[in-house]
Amino acid sequence: MSISVLNNHLKWENNGTIIGINYLHFNESAHIVKNPLEQYCAVEDRPDGLYIKVPREQKDAIHPDWVQRSLDDAGVMNFDLERFTDVVHRGRGLFEKIGPHFLYFDPDLELYIQAFINPHKASCKINSSFAYAGKKIDFASLAYYLKRKGVKHGLKTEVLEDMLANERYDTVFDVAESTPPANGLDAKIELKISLNPDLKPQLRNDGGVDYRNIQSFTSVAKGQLLAVKIPLTKGKPGIAVTGEAIPPNSGMDVALPGGRNTDADENGMKLTAAKSGIIYQENGVLHIVEVLHINSNIDFSVGNVKYSGDVYIKGNVLPGFTIEADGLIHIQGEVESARIISRNSTVVIEKGIHGKGETTISAKKGIQVAFAQNTTFITEGPMFVRQYLLHCSCICENLEANAHGAQIIGGEIRAEKYILARQVGNETVSSTKLCLFDKKKSSLEEKVTELGVLEKKLKSELEPVERQLRTKAALLKKRTEEVSDRVKDEIKKWVDTYNGLNQKISYVQQKIKEIRAALSGTFEYSGYIEVSGKIFPGTECDLYGVKFPVTKLMPAQKYSLVNNTIHCEG
Repeated sequence: MSISVLNNHLKWENNGTIIGINYLHFNESAHIVKNPLEQYCAVEDRPDGLYIKVPREQKDAIHPDWVQRSLDDAGVMNFDLERFTDVVHRGRGLFEKIGPHFLYFDPDLELYIQAFINPHKASCKINSSFAYAGKKIDFASLAYYLKRKGVKHGLKTEVLEDMLANERYDTVFDVAESTPPANGLDAKIELKISLNPDLKPQLRNDGGVDYRNIQSFTSVAKGQLLAVKIPLTKGKPGIAVTGEAIPPNSGMDVALPGGRNTDADENGMKLTAAKSGIIYQENGVLHIVEVLHINSNIDFSVGNVKYSGDVYIKGNVLPGFTIEADGLIHIQGEVESARIISRNSTVVIEKGIHGKGETTISAKKGIQVAFAQNTTFITEGPMFVRQYLLHCSCICENLEANAHGAQIIGGEIRAEKYILARQVGNETVSSTKLCLFDKKKSSLEEKVTELGVLEKKLKSELEPVERQLRTKAALLKKRTEEVSDRVKDEIKKWVDTYNGLNQKISYVQQKIKEIRAALSGTFEYSGYIEVSGKIFPGTECDLYGVKFPVTKLMPAQKYSLVNNTIHCEG
């Protein structure tokens, strides 16, 4: 075996065959320094790179961070810590490559390189005198020098390459820069309602709103989502050239704009309406007032009204306009050819209605009116009339028009419980109908009618399916060859359709049978029609389907149903 030193390599040869190479590092005093990895494991510098061997029993004693510090102290510029750590962890006990031969930094180069570093920028200058001293500065040495000085991020490799390739010496260049932080975004409020910030109602002493001069407004329902907060973001830290984090500026927070009659959730992220009402914005804050007061007529200056609370109208409702509300609708003036709808409360019209056959008044809980002509009334509650109904249609729970001078002339009144009237009909009107109806029975009868229509529709759909099946069956009888899968699938679809329609028809027929059985039972009725004044000929009293026509002028009467016969009490 022979040992030789060549080009800073210590080489072992046996009969001309290289069996081992280690790279030798010469420090500034020209002393030979062995590869710094040798203190931790077996090392071989082979022609294609650096190899180490770590037996299984040795791997736990090697700490990569200690190794890194040792190689930094030795000035190794190209140590692959990740690859080294991988070999150590596997501990196979075989030589494995961890990278190329080590390159060592020449500490004398620090005399010719200057670095100027702050967290946001690093600059560098190369003193041209290094060439006269016989030194060489390459890219690896320059980058390593900057790393040793603390530059760990944002290195501008293209600047370093340009400085060396074009010999840009004795001049300061910016060679690294930080990654600035991304500052956070401010929290934002996103309105979930359409709101004109320029419209602000005049509040009355009672908490209501005067909308005399405002032509549009926004109403909200209790529980409705008004606004959501898009939370602030904290931002993303930047990275200084020295590797430390640069903290960002967090976004500014904002509060939900909750005012009167609004609720914020426990997280302060959603704002909802605590009550139904009109919503408006004042100084950036949302407020809700419950009652809408309109101190004028409903005309083109106001437009149609659609509101989720109560509505008070001081004037009249002109032809062609509509008022819809969830709450009470109270009109102090008259109504002409309009639609008035209270979805969950009552309608009160202090004066009267000139319907002209184009007016509908609908209210869930009841209707009060002074007089009306040619108007349709629909309510699940009671109806009260102070003066008269002329040619009106009315469906209600009960009707009272028995004040002094009150009249029902023409039209049809349908009530569930009772009808109290002062006078019915007159000398010139030929037909006035007063009817009591059973709501449950009427509902069942309507259901039978609906089911009958459905049965007819299903049977009409079944007819072409039956024709198709008959046609398919006739064709199959004439076939001599085997039926294809496609034909089988087609026939199966027709059969499935046929069976499905038959099942639906059978179900509908069974329901019709059940409802008709319920309708054939005995019904007990306690309702009555009572007229405290005159009843004119042409009046028809219908008590739950049993009719009594009035053929002559009659005095006060009370009509009730006893044993399916109308009983009169004079």
